[in-house]
Amino acid sequence: MATVNQEFQSGPIGTRVIWQMIAAFAALLIGVVVSTTIAFRSTARHSSQTDRVVTALAPFVGVLIAIPAYYSERATVEKFRIEENVLVLGKRRFPMAGMVEAIRDPDVLRGARRIAVWEGMKLVSLRGRKGFASIQGFFKSKRVGKFYAFLTGTEKAVVLRWPDKAVVVSPSDPDFFIYMARSAAGLR
Repeated sequence: MATVNQEFQSGPIGTRVIWQMIAAFAALLIGVVVSTTIAFRSTARHSSQTDRVVTALAPFVGVLIAIPAYYSERATVEKFRIEENVLVLGKRRFPMAGMVEAIRDPDVLRGARRIAVWEGMKLVSLRGRKGFASIQGFFKSKRVGKFYAFLTGTEKAVVLRWPDKAVVVSPSDPDFFIYMARSAAGLR
């Protein structure tokens, strides 16, 4: 088995993620407009000019937090790698040894739901972010079973299966990634 060291670019942000981002930003914008309107009505008569300016700008703090959070999230899933035959997805590592299958599956999230993952008495993950520049976390579906997703979209999703787990990624070149993953796992 050859040792594989390769970095992969994630695919473009998928339509599912784009629509969820639009919905999140629309909700944020509605929140800003509503809270600014309420703040102006309640402080319009009985406050100083400084109080009104602070009241008007306060709702925009959410926007100032959301924009860097988006870029941070995107940077997390922008690239991933196989390093010394270990798939590295952010802080998570999955040894390729024992992998039995690598296939494309754009419908991987159909019917999937987020799940909480416990290791011993510690809650490892309750997350399963969907829509803020990526889809990450633990999911479960009848078709795939329990899997860890590290996606920018499902259009180029690749499912890697081991006997006891599955991992889903979205490389920009799925065929090349499948070839390299199979090489790292020693599959033909």
